[in-house]
Amino acid sequence: MNIWNRMTSLSIYPKLVLTFLVILSPMYLISWRMNDAGSGTVEKEITQSLLSRTSLYVNMLEFDLSRVISLLQEYVNDEDLLKLSSSAEVMSEIEKMQAQLGLKKRLDILKRSSKFVENASAFIPSMNRTVSANDNIFTSFNEDQFQSLAKSTNRFESPFLVWQDRIFISLPYPDPAVSSDQKPVFLLTVEISRKELADVLKEFTNEGGGAILAGEGMSWTVSGTRNEADAGMLEEAGMSHAASAAHEAEIREVTLKDDPYMVVSKSSTRLGMTLFMYIPSKSVTASLDSYRSWFSALSIASIFIVLLFSYSIYLIIHQPLKKLVRSFRRIEQGHFNLEMNYPLKDEFGYLYGQFNGMVKRLDVLVHEVYEQQYRARTAELRHLQSQINPHFLYNSYFILYRMAMLKDHDNVIYFTKHLGEYFEFITRDGADEVPLENEIKHARTYAEIQSVRFGSRIQVEFDELPEEAGAAAVPRLILQPLIENCYNHGLEHKRKGGWIRVRIICLPDKIVIIVEDNGGTIDEEKLRELQSKLHQDDQAHEHTGLLNVHRRIQIRYGGLGGLTLETGEEKGLKVTMTLPREGEMPG
Repeated sequence: MNIWNRMTSLSIYPKLVLTFLVILSPMYLISWRMNDAGSGTVEKEITQSLLSRTSLYVNMLEFDLSRVISLLQEYVNDEDLLKLSSSAEVMSEIEKMQAQLGLKKRLDILKRSSKFVENASAFIPSMNRTVSANDNIFTSFNEDQFQSLAKSTNRFESPFLVWQDRIFISLPYPDPAVSSDQKPVFLLTVEISRKELADVLKEFTNEGGGAILAGEGMSWTVSGTRNEADAGMLEEAGMSHAASAAHEAEIREVTLKDDPYMVVSKSSTRLGMTLFMYIPSKSVTASLDSYRSWFSALSIASIFIVLLFSYSIYLIIHQPLKKLVRSFRRIEQGHFNLEMNYPLKDEFGYLYGQFNGMVKRLDVLVHEVYEQQYRARTAELRHLQSQINPHFLYNSYFILYRMAMLKDHDNVIYFTKHLGEYFEFITRDGADEVPLENEIKHARTYAEIQSVRFGSRIQVEFDELPEEAGAAAVPRLILQPLIENCYNHGLEHKRKGGWIRVRIICLPDKIVIIVEDNGGTIDEEKLRELQSKLHQDDQAHEHTGLLNVHRRIQIRYGGLGGLTLETGEEKGLKVTMTLPREGEMPG
């Protein structure tokens, strides 16, 4: 409800702007949601593409190298290889040569079975010779290589061995894991081509990124780029831990040299290796950045449209309307000598023209009736001033008579002096306004006269008059009637301890005078009755006391000043008189 009240109290301009924003906001939110959904879709597609490419390469390697391992196992039963490894000493040289040529031919077939095979070799310790697919002649036996590669491996989980930074798949016969006390009679090996692995990795490499194939425990690595430094940093960023990670392809982010990278990893359980593919995050988010750029452009355009619309409304509607409202307020203040110009012939042009005609007519009417109204108000003011309570005069003469009878000459002198000053002030008809210090002095004189009558029963306290307020022009006889009201109504039954306090507050735009007593006779019903009478506007009614003062202040200040009534500290009447500051009386 409060929000609705605030909305209804707004001017037309913010209402129009808020309405436009309410209409524009759903469109903007829909655009934002579409952009966000599109960005999410693109990011998901890019991520799925990276994961698919990684899985494809690993699956391809598994297929190729698993076939090589299967062929290698079949060669254990090769007839020529068995003869050379077990019966070479009883074979003739021709038979040895024919067996070695046949073995080399089949090793050539093994090498050509996959592009990832660099060489296929058979180590025969009994002949101290190695038959290799890459050599035209038979090479001598390399004991160190034989010892390094004649180890038992799990060819179905981790088949690779590394010797002098070269990658091999080996098959010793018999397997040391089965016959640990028997030296292998031959050793079949397949060397994996680092170059072919790197060439294929290059095909999967994006600009600015790279791909690394790593063996179990990072025992060997093959990079698809020449950026080996970055590959090393990728290892430091956690690849060694990822090499033994889950077998499903996964994606994560790392930071290298303060640049974010997206790393996709896929492990192969059949080959005991992990493929890492890394690309700069900005390459992945390039298309997303395009979406965001367009959305930012849309946001800026929306802000510009809102500002342009707001400025247009300001020029077309708000400024002419504000000028018209300001002119109406000047009319309310009595300024009729104005004319508004509007260059266009639209609705505001019509309103401005009608307004100018209305002002001219009002000016004529005001001049016709102003003098008559002024005279009527002046006559009413004189009449109200003449209605000061005459009972004060009767009481004063009775007190004077009693003091004369008692021959109290000192008090007669004191009393008649103040009584003279009192009547001198109220019978001075030459001025409707007096300086505030004179009005306060008259009120003090009245209080002194009443102190003779009431003695110590009632005490009157006055604040010091602020120096800057002493010369302020105020209507004559506005404070003494308020104090008189306290004596006659608030404290008439008070036998002792009565008090009247007059406080004066000087503000930049007004003077506030508060008169309060401790009569203790004001309840809520009586207060409402007094307030109701205070706001009556019956000119035929005889105004006295509070109503007299309130009416005269209202006539003088046009509703900006007046009296307000409330209950005081001890249920006495508290009267607050407000006098707008308009100027000072000449000295």
